Amino acid sequence: MNRTIGALLIALTVLASGCSTVRRWLPGDLDSDKGPIKRIAVLPFAYRGAGGGVPCDLCPDRLVMAVTSEQDALLATAFLYEGLARHPRIQVIPYERVRQYQGATMRETLANLASKEHLDGAVVGALLEMRPRLGDPRDPKQRGGAAVYAALLDVASGEALWTRFYDRSPGRPGRIMHSYNKLVGEEEHALTADEATQAGIQGMVPSLVKALR
Repeated sequence: MNRTIGALLIALTVLASGCSTVRRWLPGDLDSDKGPIKRIAVLPFAYRGAGGGVPCDLCPDRLVMAVTSEQDALLATAFLYEGLARHPRIQVIPYERVRQYQGATMRETLANLASKEHLDGAVVGALLEMRPRLGDPRDPKQRGGAAVYAALLDVASGEALWTRFYDRSPGRPGRIMHSYNKLVGEEEHALTADEATQAGIQGMVPSLVKALR
């Protein structure tokens, strides 16, 4: 496992667990989510690598995954931890604890977690595809893109309480928009594949939080 991504995941879970403690010392109502604190597990995202991978045997929908990597899938997982860390009323099981209970499949991992931890839900997901940005970032031949899937499961029944699919694969900007940007002196920033993955996952978080209420 990539050590940098592993360290990021651990740091994010520490931040998430500490939010409810420091919240009373901060001004204003930083958490708009009302109701009891929800305790969830986020399983590392499924992926298909060149030499194998981790299928999403818990995903309620049938998925088709292009070749990515474990490192890319862990980065996608880190982005989800990052988004949830902004919501103090959601307590995420620390990543290192999830790894301790890791089984041969996602289903086995969740079963191990559920037997030891009180969970209100579990989030599973898959990194379906990453499309690299090619060429000059200001005028790329190919823009970066990504496809991501995530689902919230009721642990007791396995029922899907929430599902989301994100697919960003934009084309190059039209000539009129490109000329306008040059005229006003603005440089358009084309996302990388990692940035597209982050944008997609961060965009999922608000509706996931609502589903957890």
